Amino acid sequence: MNYFDFEKALSKSRIGRFLQSVNGDQDKALILYKLNIQLSKSLFGILSIFEVTLRNHIDSHYRQYFCDNEWLKNQCGQSGMFSHPSFNKYGFESRYKVLITINLLGMQYNHDRLVSELSLGFWTYLFAPVQFMIGGQGLHKIYVNRPKGTTQKLIFNELDEIRNLRNRVAHHEPLCFDKQHKIFTTNTKTTYDIIIKHSNWLGYDHSKLYLGLDETNQVIVIIDGLK
Repeated sequence: MNYFDFEKALSKSRIGRFLQSVNGDQDKALILYKLNIQLSKSLFGILSIFEVTLRNHIDSHYRQYFCDNEWLKNQCGQSGMFSHPSFNKYGFESRYKVLITINLLGMQYNHDRLVSELSLGFWTYLFAPVQFMIGGQGLHKIYVNRPKGTTQKLIFNELDEIRNLRNRVAHHEPLCFDKQHKIFTTNTKTTYDIIIKHSNWLGYDHSKLYLGLDETNQVIVIIDGLK
């Protein structure tokens, strides 16, 4: 399939950004487009495993902290964490997300399904200042291999970077160039490195956790070679 067939299939505006990034070289534009898909594919696999791993560790922490295997639902009660007055200025957003998800699950509800249905954003924001404080100020301890002095703020900010990358992958956004449509992989590589670091901090050997999925660095090297 030639460039113009791809342009017809994908739209001129979409493929045109890749064409611009390689200075009008049509062959390179198609190569770059496919490499971007390969990069997204690699990151999608890693992000999928990381997200499940993170939420399971958070869930385990709060099951123990509250001595409650239904802590998400029960902490929406009148005296629960998600109903704390400090959440009022945020519109009790976390509480609303839990309750609406329970309602959507209906007769299919159980705690494990609720855990799996809540977004990465929900789990990330449990490290936000207010939620971290109301939640006992111990959630960072799930990172058993974190360096001494690692703060809640650092963890939250880095998880938010991971969340942003996840959203870009999920919405099929380019990961291989900057806002000026010049080949630029630094931001993607930086966030990838954060995922690897957090995986190790959680107590895993990332090379084993993502075995057979992680081609991120190899694809980035090829993309950078198209500059």
